[in-house]
Amino acid sequence: MQAKSKSRKRGSRRRGARGGGGPLLPPPFVPTIHFTHKFRFANGTHSGTFTILRSNLLNLLQLSDSTLSSWRLIDAIRLKKVEVWANPVALGSAPTTVSVEWLGENSPSTIVSDTSMGVRPAHVSTVPPPSSSNRWWSITGSLETDDIFVLVLPADCVIDVSVDIRLFDLQTVGTAGDITNTESTFLGGALEFDFLDGTASGKLTPVGSVNIPT
Repeated sequence: MQAKSKSRKRGSRRRGARGGGGPLLPPPFVPTIHFTHKFRFANGTHSGTFTILRSNLLNLLQLSDSTLSSWRLIDAIRLKKVEVWANPVALGSAPTTVSVEWLGENSPSTIVSDTSMGVRPAHVSTVPPPSSSNRWWSITGSLETDDIFVLVLPADCVIDVSVDIRLFDLQTVGTAGDITNTESTFLGGALEFDFLDGTASGKLTPVGSVNIPT
């Protein structure tokens, strides 16, 4: 019985040394800020077709400076899910339809749509197709003009976009090539949330108590 007891104690000490019971060195560390976030947008009275580019996603978070310019804070962003709701139409009126079309490489174009019926809103929840470039990270300076997805929306929709984000490790406001907007309103040092379809279009507006480039 004593031999078994000693064996268990020795095994316990060995497992403690390997399993972090008393580490001699700090674990590996990644300083890059990485987080998951859900952005929400509304299109108000703006109906139609909206093509979303990689650059639109990269511009979703910006910082304004003192020269009426705003600067990108996101170094890389990866799309996880798109979700859309549309108001039900009045009874007796024609139904409304929303759709999300994935456009990435390495997979066929895929359209996911839904149509409102009676008092039920149209609702689409979709993730990027497997093995397509829609699942890739969008990175500053690389393939920014690629189309990722297309939204077809009636008026008064809500759009949720869930993403993974990595911020710049060494970003300096005013770095050549990183400017995204020239603004007419001075917000000096404010964090801004860009339109999903970009400032030039400015129809898919961020929802919440946030600053918006103008």
